[in-house]
Amino acid sequence: DTGEVEEGGEYGNYEVIEERMERRKERVQSTCRDTRYKYHPQQYCHNLYQFNELGITWCPVFKGGSTTWRNYFIDRFVPSHPDDKRSYELNHLQQRQLKTGQKQNKPSGSVRQEYKIENGQNTRFTVIRHPYSRLVSHYKSVRKPNEVHMFRGFWMLAAMERARAHQIPREKRAPYKQEYNTYVDWLKDQNGDPPTHSEDNPYFDPPHTKFPEMVDAMMWARKKGNDWDGHWKPASEFCNICSNQIHLIALLEEEPLELWYLTDRLGLWEDRATFLNRENRSERKATEMREVWDLIEALSPDKKQFLDRTFDIDFRMTGYDRQRPS
Repeated sequence: DTGEVEEGGEYGNYEVIEERMERRKERVQSTCRDTRYKYHPQQYCHNLYQFNELGITWCPVFKGGSTTWRNYFIDRFVPSHPDDKRSYELNHLQQRQLKTGQKQNKPSGSVRQEYKIENGQNTRFTVIRHPYSRLVSHYKSVRKPNEVHMFRGFWMLAAMERARAHQIPREKRAPYKQEYNTYVDWLKDQNGDPPTHSEDNPYFDPPHTKFPEMVDAMMWARKKGNDWDGHWKPASEFCNICSNQIHLIALLEEEPLELWYLTDRLGLWEDRATFLNRENRSERKATEMREVWDLIEALSPDKKQFLDRTFDIDFRMTGYDRQRPS
């Protein structure tokens, strides 16, 4: 109960958490030096948002609690008309985004990148999560009907086609694909009964992407240099963590304590309940990770090697387990 925790009380004794945060920051800096890390030059590399009024700058790592933080900032800073339904999209904050063209020249010897519209004294922060937990969370989301409709044209149908088309006689491939597209079109509004389809149509077994198919989509996107999907992008790439120097890096798995600390340090203590509305008991976390490891271990060796390489910097920076703990 957030009402039972007072500032400076039990959760205000932050020595252990501060030491942990400092070790984490040192580990990040060490990884940047040792690997000479160069970020993947894609859309989210400078995905930082300044809130100079609060003295903070936020790096939203998708599937790491970013939705809660995004909605909080939109509610607080984006005006809405009383008759309008509140819309929660990150582009509502784009005027606060620190973009490449806003970079300032670094002083001699400095490794921290500064931006013209950001208060140089802002505390930069982010919340991250185990890379494979983020990945599985995204996989579970894209199985929902509205997500199937949204992601079909981006990567989902292509991934399903690569994996399943060989099961279909050549003369049936186009009709079976059309059956599936008709079904996905119906998903948007779900008016009337669902359209019928051939019983042996593999696009309906199941009617959404499988986990190996999603990893295959990642592999294709990286290979083509068109990896735009932030839901599976390594956390280290979101904000070019080596150049932009994030001050506070909290782990989602360590809530509530690290989120108590974060809200206190950021001056958001009075709003702490907003960020701690996700039930996160230890037994639930263990259950979630068992499912994650089951899915990862069932992948083919080439896909497991791909994920290990893709998230290598994240593993180095955070110390997350690469394999199921014994």
